Amino acid sequence: MSESLEQLLTRRARLLASIDAAPAEAARAQLRAEIIALFRDAELSLTELTAFRESIRELIARFKDLPATTTGAASVRHDHIGASTHIERGWSRLASAEWSDAEALFRRAIAADATSTTAPALLAWSLVAQGKRDEAMETCRAVQQREPSNPLAAVALGVACLQAGDHDGAVDQFHVAVVGHDPKAALYGHYWLAEESLRSGRFADAVAHAERALALGPNLAEGWAVLGEGHWHLGDPGRAGQAWRTGAQARHSPHAMRCASLLETMSPGGESPRPFRP
Repeated sequence: MSESLEQLLTRRARLLASIDAAPAEAARAQLRAEIIALFRDAELSLTELTAFRESIRELIARFKDLPATTTGAASVRHDHIGASTHIERGWSRLASAEWSDAEALFRRAIAADATSTTAPALLAWSLVAQGKRDEAMETCRAVQQREPSNPLAAVALGVACLQAGDHDGAVDQFHVAVVGHDPKAALYGHYWLAEESLRSGRFADAVAHAERALALGPNLAEGWAVLGEGHWHLGDPGRAGQAWRTGAQARHSPHAMRCASLLETMSPGGESPRPFRP
């Protein structure tokens, strides 16, 4: 069994600290070997998780083969498999910034399974992205009445608070997301903490939170955008450009264009990114 994500992150943090300490030439060979070993161990973990995910498909197939029950009417409202399909498709729409399509899919998931808290929490994500803040907040609070520490709902509620100018409330919710047990909620919790820090002018904090988000999701183009902006405002255009170039190469992400646009700020006559965005 491979190492846990927490163990891998601990090793990465230790190696990053070693690099920042500018090791002597004699120690660099060992440091390089440890970095390669960490990469290989991460690849092993990814392979094992992928295999495990595929094994779950067998559970789905066997569940579908169960004989029909006589309580068909009740099963319509508790179709977990159908709901999970809509949720998975909704996630894809969220990643592509297709907010209205995502909203429709999450509403279908709720119709299929009224017991789900994931579907309404993600519905709130799609709503807040469309500016439907009041409905998003009501949806989040309904989820939190059933599950007070739901991390996905906390992300959406935090974004709604941030849009309303309530930075303290937003930070509280993002921290709930970070310490929850949902990897995607933790990823976006760190990302939005980085966004909040950037908007508040705390650029070192923005860099730190963006790095944590990217450790969980290296393909998060919006994370690279914020990381670069943090470095830019800390007076490190080299690292800023490196972050934006990485983000601009992200595939199937609308935020790759944001990174490409930010790269233009480094060209002659380009305008500096604003530290405080609406």
